[in-house]
Amino acid sequence: MYYLNKMLEYNKENGIIINKYIRKTIQKQIRIHNKYIYRYDRVTQAIEWIEDNFYLTTGNLMKIKLHPVQKWWYELMLGYDMVDEKGIQVNLVNEIFLNLGRGSGKSSLMATRVLNWMILGGQYGGESLVIAYDNTQARHVFDQVRNQTEASDTLRVYNENKIFKSTKQGLEFTAFKTTFKKQTNDTLRAQGGNSSLNIFDEVHTYGEDITESVNKGSRQKQDNWQSIYITSGGLKRDGLYDKLVERFKSEEEFYNDRSFGLLYMLENHEQVKDKKNWTMALPLIGNVPKWSGVVEEYELAQGDPALQNKFLAFNMGLPMQDTAYYFTPQDTKLTDFNLSVFNKNRTYVGIDLSLIGDLTAVSFVCELEGKTYSHTLTFSVRSQYEQLDTEQQELWTEFVDRGELILLDTEYINVNDLIPYINDFRTKTGCRLRKIGYDPARYEILKGLIERYFFDKDGDNQRAIRQGFSMNDYIKLLKSKLVENKLIHNQKVMQWALNNTAVKIGQSGDYMYTKKLEKDKIDPTVALTMALEMAVSDEV
Repeated sequence: MYYLNKMLEYNKENGIIINKYIRKTIQKQIRIHNKYIYRYDRVTQAIEWIEDNFYLTTGNLMKIKLHPVQKWWYELMLGYDMVDEKGIQVNLVNEIFLNLGRGSGKSSLMATRVLNWMILGGQYGGESLVIAYDNTQARHVFDQVRNQTEASDTLRVYNENKIFKSTKQGLEFTAFKTTFKKQTNDTLRAQGGNSSLNIFDEVHTYGEDITESVNKGSRQKQDNWQSIYITSGGLKRDGLYDKLVERFKSEEEFYNDRSFGLLYMLENHEQVKDKKNWTMALPLIGNVPKWSGVVEEYELAQGDPALQNKFLAFNMGLPMQDTAYYFTPQDTKLTDFNLSVFNKNRTYVGIDLSLIGDLTAVSFVCELEGKTYSHTLTFSVRSQYEQLDTEQQELWTEFVDRGELILLDTEYINVNDLIPYINDFRTKTGCRLRKIGYDPARYEILKGLIERYFFDKDGDNQRAIRQGFSMNDYIKLLKSKLVENKLIHNQKVMQWALNNTAVKIGQSGDYMYTKKLEKDKIDPTVALTMALEMAVSDEV
């Protein structure tokens, strides 16, 4: 346990806090240490070889210097042997789960693990795989390995002499016929493999559990095999990530001598408020990633629930939902203004139409003296209002009494019924209707209204606005304007809709509107966002 002790000394000297899950892993190593063959020699050989031959491939080109915690990880991966049922001495540890905040050099570390296995692993004709959600992510680790073959003096000589070469399938070390390939997360393709080293990258993106398909082939056909699951945490629930976290936290896994879990994460959400706790999720912080970069992300997330979710998931290792309420009460506050701001002013319209069930909203915005003003006409049918529970009906009644929610005595929302209200707004304010944005799925229903107010032969005054993640830029723009008090509204129904609005966070960090509860209507928010997009389009 040489490298464990070195890490603990370093942590004590540098004030690095470890969580209860890492303490459990340490207890597990102590428990098994005297049961098996300790391979200090193999771990030290790997560490020295890595530091002698490998370089950082981004930023300054300098040799890799493994930190004490990284050396400990190598001790867990390579530090123990056992004798199997055939009397063969084999590597003890088959599975490692590394849950580590982003920017901590996981891919670079895995590149050194792959090359160590290919060249020093002692297996002739073996295969190593990097498996990822898609080809782009698989290439990330794969390219880290290939970059090392160009940066390292030793490997460059191997390259030049065709000892280490690229093939159509991947990379090959010809002296031992060991290969390294990339593969996407596809259960069918994974069946029947016989790889010796498997790197499962960013496992928080997996829905389906491909690990057992790959491990089954390795287990049945290889005496020495290892699978490493790496992730920065994520927002996808009920997939492989949740399964792995539950498994590696369990008491059963503690007594499985052939696996180690390295769960770098906060123990609860509240701990994020004390920056000293961040080392629980980012044991290398200050080296990778930089303290200043993480602090900046933390500060940017203040007042933005969606960014807070992302920060807790990707930086602090906590399993978070991919949906979060987006606007804070401070964002949605009412500011009184007079509708005269629309008088003779270019006015942009967004319309979110629902025939029945949700609300229909027609939102008007204009710009004046650096601020955006909005007013929204919101509609429902009386029969829907009458079916609400008492609490919701009381809320809607307030909107009706304020003149902000219009109840139509029809079976469903008829577009023609909206026209008198739009006419009334235009007449009352003297606004100049300029452009309209609408959901393309509703065009046939809205066509008459659109042509009535926004006809032009080139169609420049009309825009079909795709819904979902396509609205990302304007969702974030609306948030920004509300935070800076540059978007002014004075309607309770809009405040309610904004407070109801949640965003679903995509894999690339894009947002789309959603709602957490059916009763939480968000249609005015959607209409306002489309109107804002039209206003911006006139400035470009």
